[in-house]
Parts: sequence; structure tokens; C-alpha cells
Amino acid sequence: MRNKLFTLVSFAVLLSVPTLCNAATKIDDPAKFVSSVYAKMAKSTDYSAPDDIYTPRLQSLFAIEKKDSGGEVGRLDFDFWTNSQDWELKDIKVKEEPVELAKDREIVTAKFKNIGTPEEIHFYFEKTAEGWKLDDVRSAGHEAWVLSLILKYGWDSGN
Repeated sequence: MRNKLFTLVSFAVLLSVPTLCNAATKIDDPAKFVSSVYAKMAKSTDYSAPDDIYTPRLQSLFAIEKKDSGGEVGRLDFDFWTNSQDWELKDIKVKEEPVELAKDREIVTAKFKNIGTPEEIHFYFEKTAEGWKLDDVRSAGHEAWVLSLILKYGWDSGN
């Protein structure tokens, strides 16, 4: 009897471990999610946003960039959430904009100051069966870029 109980408890624990360790990030509200990431980044320069939040398209571009970099620093050599390598975030404001004629897409804009420099980052979300996923990011601040283009092609010289 004791062995059966031990076996049942052990089996239950083993079944729950993958769920606890590998719980996928579920985004129910893109603006709240972006706000929560910035709130955590404002408190800690060690925080990194989860990496399971991307659409398959953006995931594949991250994979291309990683493969091309061969284990070295790749084309994405900064934190796209802050448009920098280091951050000290202040005055964070996040707003959402619906996409005309598309209830399954949303744009979230974050405006903030990073080490005194004003930044504006636009996040493009798509609704999937797993919830909202991030499909692209664009900086509209002093240094303009599009994440998907950097991942695949690098920095555009503008010529």
C-alpha cells in the first residue's frame, strides 16, 4: 500500500513539473503586457522579457539571426525594448491603438525616457489561438529601426 501511494504521488509530481517549469507566457491584453515589461525593466536592469511571446514569423527571424551569428553577437546588438544596451527608464506611458478593420491585430506604443533620452517604441501584436503574440517592433524615436529588418538584414545605412 505504501509503495502504491509513493508511486502515485511521484507520478503526480512528475506530471506537474513540466507544466510548472515550462509555462508559456499568455498575453491576454497587449498594452497591459507591455506596461508590465516596462515596469519590471524600470525596477531592474537585469530583467529580460520572455522569449516565447513572438509570432512564428518573428520567431523564425530570431532563429535566422542566431544561425547567421554563429554564436557571436549578431545583427541585434541592443535591447529593442529600450533601444539601448543599458537603461534607466522614467516617465513610461503605454497606449494601445486598434488596427482599422482588424480586431485580431493591435499596436501598442510605449513612450519613455531612457537615461534622459526620449524614446518611442511601437509593438505590433496579432491574436492567435494561444493569445496575443508580438509580430514586430519599430522605433519611432531619434534612432528609427524595424526589428524584423534588423534580424534579417541588419542596419540599413539609409543611402
